Amino acid sequence: MTNIFFSALTRRVSGNDIGQSQRRGSRRGRRPRILVTLLAVTAWVFLLSAPPIRAGGTQYWELQTQSSLLRGEAQGVSITREGRLVLAPRVEQIFDTGQAFVWSVTSDHKGTLYVGTGHDGKLFQVDRRGTGRLFFDSEELDVTALAVDSEGNVYAGTSPNGKVYRLTPQGRQTIFFDPEDTYIWSLVYFRDQLYVGTGVKGRVYKVMKDGKAELLADTRETNIMRMTVDVQGDLIVGTDPSGLILRITPTGKQFALYDSPLREIHDVILSPDGSIYAVALSDRGSPSTGSTSTPAPSSAQSSTVVSSTGSVTVTITSTDLTPPLSSADTEAQGFSSAVYRLDPSGSVETLWTTNTFSAFSLLRRSEGDLLVGSNDKGRLYRLDAAGSATVLTQFPEGQISRLLRDGATLYAITSNLGKVFRLGPDLAPSGTYESMVFDARFPAQWGTISWRAQAGLVEVQTRSGNTETPDASWSEWSASYRSGEIIKSPTARFIQVRVSLKPSPTSEGTAWIEGLRLAYLPQNVKPTISSLEVLPPGVALQEVPQQPLDPGILSSGLDPALFGLGGPVPPRKVYQRGARSLQWTATDPNGDQLIYSISYRSVSDTEWKVLAADLKEAYYTIDADALPDGLYVFKVSASDSPSNPPDRARTDEKTTNVILIDNTSPLVRSSSPRVSGSQVEIEFTAEDATSNISRAELSVDGGRWQLVFPTDGMTDSPTERFTVTATFARSGEHTLTLRVSDSNMNVGWSKVTVRIP
Repeated sequence: MTNIFFSALTRRVSGNDIGQSQRRGSRRGRRPRILVTLLAVTAWVFLLSAPPIRAGGTQYWELQTQSSLLRGEAQGVSITREGRLVLAPRVEQIFDTGQAFVWSVTSDHKGTLYVGTGHDGKLFQVDRRGTGRLFFDSEELDVTALAVDSEGNVYAGTSPNGKVYRLTPQGRQTIFFDPEDTYIWSLVYFRDQLYVGTGVKGRVYKVMKDGKAELLADTRETNIMRMTVDVQGDLIVGTDPSGLILRITPTGKQFALYDSPLREIHDVILSPDGSIYAVALSDRGSPSTGSTSTPAPSSAQSSTVVSSTGSVTVTITSTDLTPPLSSADTEAQGFSSAVYRLDPSGSVETLWTTNTFSAFSLLRRSEGDLLVGSNDKGRLYRLDAAGSATVLTQFPEGQISRLLRDGATLYAITSNLGKVFRLGPDLAPSGTYESMVFDARFPAQWGTISWRAQAGLVEVQTRSGNTETPDASWSEWSASYRSGEIIKSPTARFIQVRVSLKPSPTSEGTAWIEGLRLAYLPQNVKPTISSLEVLPPGVALQEVPQQPLDPGILSSGLDPALFGLGGPVPPRKVYQRGARSLQWTATDPNGDQLIYSISYRSVSDTEWKVLAADLKEAYYTIDADALPDGLYVFKVSASDSPSNPPDRARTDEKTTNVILIDNTSPLVRSSSPRVSGSQVEIEFTAEDATSNISRAELSVDGGRWQLVFPTDGMTDSPTERFTVTATFARSGEHTLTLRVSDSNMNVGWSKVTVRIP
């Protein structure tokens, strides 16, 4: 479903955007950056990627953090920062505009709402009972800004070809102000003067009650997105694309209160103590990008998965709502939206940030906390003074465009579709929360479901199935559980939890639950040996010394990889006469710890004999003297028994081709030398009982070795004959040595001494 705040048609980009961006980039280039290393985030990413040890045991799916609960869908339920599900304020739809988008909203002194929509340019009037009617149908596409004066006249700013209309309470309409600007983004009526904020030229006009207008300020920005007036009569203005918060005096004097690292200040509100709150959007979160879809929630919002061995539990979790950061951090980390607080002294605090969705609207409640409307599944967030976020409630529409307070009544106005909702002040009579579909990765036997605490009437149910999305093939919702009860849903790969909340007479009108935990035992899948390599003769594999493991880690049952230790280190290759080495790759779909064994048999045997067992490394070198010469087949077995009881352990095997074991050197014999003058001829015979002769070399009087071919021209048989002829330049005693190697690099030789007369 398309869910945007501004369509491509009303994209707030003009021809001078390029110049604006260049000026902004140049100015930002001179600003010092603060490089932030998020050690905590890095740690969580490492935990998520590290395989759990002994995963074949009981595992747990936990819904105990806000980030894990945010993956689900809530109706009438709040999700607190601490991961508690609580009954939310009552949400009541009072009017449906029938339009896709709501750009603007305001109210008069009678509590009547005026709602401006797009793209049919309609303005609706809605009374406190929710009765609505079409109040004005403009010629422009969108009613993008609204204001009301003390007499109940409504001022409607339209876009594009921006005009400001004045509409009397009786519905009579006139064009009040028609600037040359394309868009009317914001209107404020104060002391019989209407202030008009525009785009594409980023101007602020002051229009008197009689319609006479003057240019109050040219901000050199592209768009004036939001305006409000403080107690001194100064305008507080949010701009785009430089993300400025400006103070503009009644005489037009401009002063930048804050230069945000994000592109757009989309909403600005004031608090009684003089503090300014603003919500900012980045390029990727800002509607000015002309995007046609709402950013989807991130894979960071992952549910909590726990692997348990004995009494040890490893919790893996992450969060998508980041804690307060400095303003420089918001730019360095690429957040989509941020909420700033500027106190009267001028100091600025980044109160809240998000990197997966956009926030569009702000409202300060009488209690002092902030409400933030978002496009995160239509969720309304509540921020306390420290910036901690609670999902206050979730609306059926995808985006909260505007928030409005009229006395004690709070309104939320949505887009896609454009509707008006009344919020609270009482709690919803009931609420339901459905978790994300949890994937156990394999068919799983379900254990107990439990939770830490609850209040009110709480029902917890489950259903399971073997498709990613619940459909007719899934089981029905189970009966309600008591904490610690065995799950009744059938064995399956996927499971879902539903929580229903209602107040009870003893719960003082509220209901809540926290600490949901579900145990399961996934089907054990056998490991896989994907490759088995036989290295050339003479290549031995040696273990590379590793950092010793802390005995406390070993006794805890935790995976040493969580501490950056104990990971696989490739062995070192060294020469060892007669050695034969095997090297393999094995994986386990369950993440179980594996051990290996090696068996062998000669080609003439039928039974396997164990050569080595309980190997932890995925390689093995056969010693030269371990087996007699001959032809053998070797089998490597991988077992997940360290992580499973005997009746659940699984094994995979892989065998080699026929391998020659040959540790015996060739036998080399020589004939009597035949001397003729200064020339000598000798015949050598080389024989090997197991393998072929592969190479022969001759050394004369200890000189360098020279390659010698057999009499038939090829070294391809177990027996080869060599005829060697040598001519000597001097008389006396000389030595000829023939060195012969077989195909397993065993070496034999023969030496002959001759005398030249």
